[in-house]
Amino acid sequence: MPRIATVFLATGLQGSSVIRALLKDGTFTPRAVTRDAKSDAAQALLKQGCEVVEVQLDNKESVKKAVTGAEVVALITLPKFGPVGVPEVTQGTNIIDACREAGVKFVSFSTLPSLSKMSNGKFTQAHHFDNKQVIQEYLEKSGLTYACIGPGSFMENILQGRRGADFAKTDTGYLMKTFEHPGTKVIQTWIGHDMGPAVTALFKNYTTRLAEIEKQTFVVGSGRVTAEEMAVELAKGLGKPVEVQHLDNSGMPPIDDMFACMAEHQWYPDVEIPDKRLESLGVKVATIAEFGATVLKEQMEKA
Repeated sequence: MPRIATVFLATGLQGSSVIRALLKDGTFTPRAVTRDAKSDAAQALLKQGCEVVEVQLDNKESVKKAVTGAEVVALITLPKFGPVGVPEVTQGTNIIDACREAGVKFVSFSTLPSLSKMSNGKFTQAHHFDNKQVIQEYLEKSGLTYACIGPGSFMENILQGRRGADFAKTDTGYLMKTFEHPGTKVIQTWIGHDMGPAVTALFKNYTTRLAEIEKQTFVVGSGRVTAEEMAVELAKGLGKPVEVQHLDNSGMPPIDDMFACMAEHQWYPDVEIPDKRLESLGVKVATIAEFGATVLKEQMEKA
């Protein structure tokens, strides 16, 4: 019998990374969960050898079918303002309840720290952070065997062009615009590259190294750096200098609270980045320079 790994939001940035890693490793057969099984992205997963299941995350019976028969589950949620359209806590609690009822053996959860708790109530608008903690606490009380993965700031986001924050060519090199406050040390994560291997490592080792894994929050990150330090590393990969421009508020309270809190409080301050615990499980994260030399360079050549 195949060992099934159900992956939620399988066509997204995090989920697709997990799917790729599982397919490459071969220990588990991935079951890809998506809102639209007929989409091009879902059909591509089907052609790669995945089972593809269409699920509405606000429908408990639909969610239960997705995890029935699965040994392990990659629990990934998105804020309601994203493409899912279901409250994030509802996504998480429905999946956790279904995992418990279906007898899932192990769950990995992509989490974030609560910024309102971290700041003692100063920054309360970053609901996409606080909701992750609500889900994590629910998971802890569920009785399921689990571990969490905490990513930092997605390096891929510098290509999104959100409210002026972007990466562009200049006459002499490149300009990186960011809402990060000057001097802020931020964990930078190439999520599409490193989330998958991290989840796969937890899945492969939870039976033999549970004491090291259970209820731990592993941090996926290439480094804890300022924007200027990140620019130096990106320049190594791009072969041209990268200038940094710090922008004022984005006008989106959840995002502005996130960057303001970052300036005052470090995420996972007790964890060395890259996380040595992941390295001990065989996970080697990519460097910022490697991201610059591959994804970023390719996108800039197309621009």
